[in-house]
Amino acid sequence: MAGLVLVLLSVVVGAKIFADADERVRVWTVTHDLGADTPLADGDLVARAVRLDAAAARYVSADQDLDGLVLTRPVGRGELLPLAAVAVGGAAEQRRVVVEVDRLGAGGLDKGRVVDVYAVREATGGASASPPELVLAEVTVAEDVRASGSAFGGNGGKAGVALLVDGPDVAGLIDAMAHGSVYVVQVPPARGAGAGRTVQSPRGAASPSGSR
Repeated sequence: MAGLVLVLLSVVVGAKIFADADERVRVWTVTHDLGADTPLADGDLVARAVRLDAAAARYVSADQDLDGLVLTRPVGRGELLPLAAVAVGGAAEQRRVVVEVDRLGAGGLDKGRVVDVYAVREATGGASASPPELVLAEVTVAEDVRASGSAFGGNGGKAGVALLVDGPDVAGLIDAMAHGSVYVVQVPPARGAGAGRTVQSPRGAASPSGSR
């Protein structure tokens, strides 16, 4: 009799496990921290089977094609990708602007990282150097910065960091790069919850390593 009870119990437990498995859905999970405006690609997400019940409709299904999807807000590593955090073609008004930085300072500036951009305007006529100005706040890195042979150029001790910049802000950033030195400062993930946008006047400098 005891043996029969154990057999029945194992059948019930097995049925429960299979039933729970049948209720799981596959959704996209973020593989690393990503900032707002990041165009999504296969390497940014991994499919994960989870049980969400009624909440499943709030997340992006792993059956969803990622082509054209752009983040509208930052998401963190390991987070299930919410439908509310993506849009189709959301970065249409943005441009990729490459800023040249010191290669050592470019460490960790991977795709999706959020940065602030500061400029130090070039001193003229014997005037003292201007204090740093915040030119862009919380903008997103478009692609990984490679140690060498970067698609964004850069040579020797320099590296090119491609930033996603709103169209109206491009001229201001270029003006800053033409009149001094520009510095890229990484924003801690906890702070990158806002949408990065322009802050200061366009006048400034040009390039995190002082290059022109």
